Amino acid sequence: MSTAIAEEKKALRRMLFQARSEMPFDSRGAADRKIAEAVLQHPAYKQAKQIFCYVSMPHEVSTRTLLSAALNDGKILGLPVCEPATCTMTFYRLDALSELKAGAFRIPVPPVSEDRILLPDEDTLMIVPMLAFDAEGYRLGAGGGYYDRYLEKYQIRTLGICYAACRQTALPHDATDRRLEACITEQKTEDFYG
Repeated sequence: MSTAIAEEKKALRRMLFQARSEMPFDSRGAADRKIAEAVLQHPAYKQAKQIFCYVSMPHEVSTRTLLSAALNDGKILGLPVCEPATCTMTFYRLDALSELKAGAFRIPVPPVSEDRILLPDEDTLMIVPMLAFDAEGYRLGAGGGYYDRYLEKYQIRTLGICYAACRQTALPHDATDRRLEACITEQKTEDFYG
């Protein structure tokens, strides 16, 4: 990645973290509910047998409703466990929310064991976190590159979730950035390709 693109992304992240911290709690809660409802109604969710999701942090769209729904709907639910030394992640099966425990970066993770490792297949949908997305389906993440590396390795259906206020006309990107198939905000669903 060029230094100019890296610096532009860094500045955007600061701006977006600040904007999210200033969003009123009530409006975020209402947006989270609308986003979750739209995800659960999306054909990609309904068709998927396996859902790769994440446990949201305070600055992200809440995923608690999505995690509970996936388990209640009989989906196989996978959550990422990050390896900071290699900036890679592996998805492990979660059978109940009560199994979550603190992992890297204080992010709750599922139990880690060989028999819980999940690999994506044609029936898998990945719900992707992001700070922002643009009109072409590029996303701006937290900066570790975990999702881009994973999506470079595996062809998988992707559905990003983000607040409408964070949508950008265009984001800086290079050959390592992966486009999303669709993105859902509290205002609408945008399909980019596929």
